[in-house]
Amino acid sequence: MLKRFYTRALCLCLAMLVALAVDAQQQTSTSKSSSKQVTVDAPQDLLRRNNADLGKNKDNNKDKSKDNKGKNTDKPAADGKKVDNRQNDKEERMNELEDDDRDVKERSDKDKEEKKDDKKKEESTVKPKPKRNLTTQQTIQSRSVGYRIQCYTDNNFRTAKAAAQQRAREIAMKFPQYRSYISYKAPSWRLRIGDFKSRREAQAALSRIKSVFPKLSRQMVVVRDHINVWSND
Repeated sequence: MLKRFYTRALCLCLAMLVALAVDAQQQTSTSKSSSKQVTVDAPQDLLRRNNADLGKNKDNNKDKSKDNKGKNTDKPAADGKKVDNRQNDKEERMNELEDDDRDVKERSDKDKEEKKDDKKKEESTVKPKPKRNLTTQQTIQSRSVGYRIQCYTDNNFRTAKAAAQQRAREIAMKFPQYRSYISYKAPSWRLRIGDFKSRREAQAALSRIKSVFPKLSRQMVVVRDHINVWSND
């Protein structure tokens, strides 16, 4: 049984192989036949039509090239107009800037002239300062016993010195002929004025100062003190 089965299977395989070989030969023959090129000569009418079409295409291309040249020639003219307009705009702007600069310069010149006029007016209105009387330099010739006017005394260590200096300035503004002396004798600062040889001179000066500074009259007293004798006295 097995031998019969194997023989049948072998026969079937051989038959299949034969069939495949036949199909392969047919396919190769058809491919060779299709690969052969076939050339057919075109008729004369078709050639004429093709030549006519080629001539029309050439003419159309020439016309298009002419149109393009004409357009290109028009563009430079338009560009030239644009350039001229731009140049005109620039010139107008430059003229406007020059006018603005002129206006600014004119305004600045006017301002300077006005300032000069104001200065001249101020100089004319300002009163001249009075000339100071030149005094000869004085030197201390000697010291002697005399009299002075005590105008201020206080024992406040923080404020007494400044107050004495302030009062000396006030009296010097009204009576520059009298010299002021600020000194410290514990525990107080004091301000004394003048170098008077006699009590009468001191009393006369005291009455003058009291008339100008009536509020300070209670603090002002004639005291005996060592005075300076000046060279031109």
